[in-house]
Amino acid sequence: MKSIRVPASLKFTVPLILLAFAATLSTVNLLYHVPEAERAAEEDSRKRLAQEMSRLQSTLEYLLLKGDVTAAQREISVLAHNHDVLFAALADDQDTVAAATRRAWIGRPVVEVLPQFDARALHEGTAGIAIDANASELLGHASLLIGSERQELRPSRTGSVFLAYDLRRYKAEARAQVLQQSLYWAGWVAALALAMWLTFHFLLTRRTARLVHAAEEIASGNLSARSGLKGTDELGRLSRAFDAMALAIATDITERRRADEALRVSEASYRAIFDAAEDAIFVHDLDTGAIVDANPKACAAFGYTRDELRHLDLGELGSGTSPYTGEEARRLLQRAAAGEELRIEWHGRHRNGELRWHEVYGKRVTIGGQDRILSLARDITDKRRAAEELARQRESLYQREKLAALGSLLAGVAHELNNPLSVVVARAVLLEEQGDVKARAAAQKIRTAAERCARIVRTFLAMARQQQPERGPVAINDVVTDALDIAAYAVRTSSIHVTVELAHDVPLIFADADQLHQVLLNLIINAQQSLQEHPAPRRLRVTTAFDAAAGVVRVSVADNGPGIPPALRARIFEPYFTTKPIGIGTGVGLAVSLGIAEAHGGTLAVDCPPEGGAVFTVSLPVGTLATADVASASTWAAGTRRRTILVVDDEAEIREALADILLGERHRVVTATSGREALERLSSGHFDVILTDIRMPDIDGRALYQEIERRWPGRARRVVFVTGDTLASALREFVHASGRPVIEKPFLPSEVRRVIAELADGDVPAAS
Repeated sequence: MKSIRVPASLKFTVPLILLAFAATLSTVNLLYHVPEAERAAEEDSRKRLAQEMSRLQSTLEYLLLKGDVTAAQREISVLAHNHDVLFAALADDQDTVAAATRRAWIGRPVVEVLPQFDARALHEGTAGIAIDANASELLGHASLLIGSERQELRPSRTGSVFLAYDLRRYKAEARAQVLQQSLYWAGWVAALALAMWLTFHFLLTRRTARLVHAAEEIASGNLSARSGLKGTDELGRLSRAFDAMALAIATDITERRRADEALRVSEASYRAIFDAAEDAIFVHDLDTGAIVDANPKACAAFGYTRDELRHLDLGELGSGTSPYTGEEARRLLQRAAAGEELRIEWHGRHRNGELRWHEVYGKRVTIGGQDRILSLARDITDKRRAAEELARQRESLYQREKLAALGSLLAGVAHELNNPLSVVVARAVLLEEQGDVKARAAAQKIRTAAERCARIVRTFLAMARQQQPERGPVAINDVVTDALDIAAYAVRTSSIHVTVELAHDVPLIFADADQLHQVLLNLIINAQQSLQEHPAPRRLRVTTAFDAAAGVVRVSVADNGPGIPPALRARIFEPYFTTKPIGIGTGVGLAVSLGIAEAHGGTLAVDCPPEGGAVFTVSLPVGTLATADVASASTWAAGTRRRTILVVDDEAEIREALADILLGERHRVVTATSGREALERLSSGHFDVILTDIRMPDIDGRALYQEIERRWPGRARRVVFVTGDTLASALREFVHASGRPVIEKPFLPSEVRRVIAELADGDVPAAS
């Protein structure tokens, strides 16, 4: 049987090769890029789902804590119009669907309508994003606060939010895009193949046949055969070279001379570049690693001449400490000789002993026909120092931002406590003044605790305002006793024996009692926590002493615990530095305590005696106790004439507390729940004093004052502001500019009576 012969012609093989390449490229592109595109689409969907979950969680939590359930349900329902969302649902603390994009789910258990979510993760309250078993849905869930019980101040009820994205559509779009790209490039390659076929057919094939024929003639012995092709393209040049074959020997001699000259020029260029390089360059022997050549920059970088470097042991160029030794350098060169490209940082030593850092790049090369190892070293000492300084500044900025955030948090907590504390303090004082003996005793305890809370709140606000706390005469022994009373339960349950030695000759000091209480309580709690895991016996010793010669009062808190390692003693007062486990300590206690001690002109020191344990000593100067500028309660006669007072506050408890205080003084009290209602009452009646909150919906206290000043200028001087939010600079500037008195929440009844008496007695009745 006669076989069919396929002609091996370029006009067929080249287009076929290009077409095969186009098909292969399209196939590889589809097989590789489709999964990559699907993964990229999935990752993008994850990010968008995470962002949507974060937004939805914060929005729903805000609405539910505010009690706006309808708005929360509407927020879920709106997601039904989002093409990316398959479904969204909100579950309450009973794991029942409270809102969903699918109405049939509402009121049904979560495990029934959403079986694809992990039930254990839901009960643990952890947030997460997962893909369903079919890889067609992206499922996200998170917990959120939805409210609190009536007796609780902080939200305790938690619910869950669920959100699912459709992955199929995004994956289909990614696949379509990859397919479109593959077809696009395949079309271009096919067009190129067609163009090449036409070019080969009309421009190359016929001319190549003549050249091949001439070559075959010469191969057969006809040395006079010539192709005779014309033109300046590749075939024309090839034809002329073929025709000039007779002159090959003479031409070869000439070309060799030219090649030798080019080699000499190349070597000169190499040496010029080698010597002018700004990086240190070393050339090493492939077998021994010894330096065979070095450029001037290398000599200057390490302080040796080129000849000295050739005979120098590699260990002399390193710091000498592992891993920058001669042995390690030879090991690295062996790796480079094996074909590995190295990029390392090397701690090098100058001839004068100076240590500097270098970034070294090494690889195997061929120079002058010989295999060598080429290494380039760039000095990065200044770059490393700059990077370390930048990292230090970034860490410092990060710590300052955390402290600023902590201050904002404390201010926010303090402000939220103001209103309920105002009610507690006022009611306790009224009960103490009006109740029987037993009720007065109970009310006194409530008032004492509430006033302490109020002082702490004022301390928080003072810290947030960056103002000096209020100071006065303080008995340090009483502060120590109070701190031990608060920590008594924790100390007792840790089986710690407490020894208290309070000196009787300790004078009063001028300080802020609450801040000192904070310092001592922190030291006692730190000692209790360090002793908790320490074997018995566990002992805690608190002493006070007065150094009359130095004029200093000292308080020591000592324990027999594990003590503080010497390496950590210099850092324990740094903000956010802690050796306690996560969740136990924040690292701010000792830093704040040191700041309080230094603000009082004192010190806070630590000592670890040889027998073990740690001793913290607070030293505070006694100074000269000036008469405290204590605002004496204004005295007003029992027969002060009756006043008509308008109380404006949007919170009923505050209005009622102020009204009860003023009614107890036999004043006539009218209340208003908003600035708008207050203006209506002012337009129809006369008031001797106007007590108004600043933060109110609709018309706030500032707008109310400005409207009174515009309508009734004479009544503006009867306004008294009652507020717990004087942190905002705009409010402080407004109050200062108005010149009106301010009663800060939480307030005492005596303070309210004093301000009313002073304002009423100094006021001149004006026409209504």
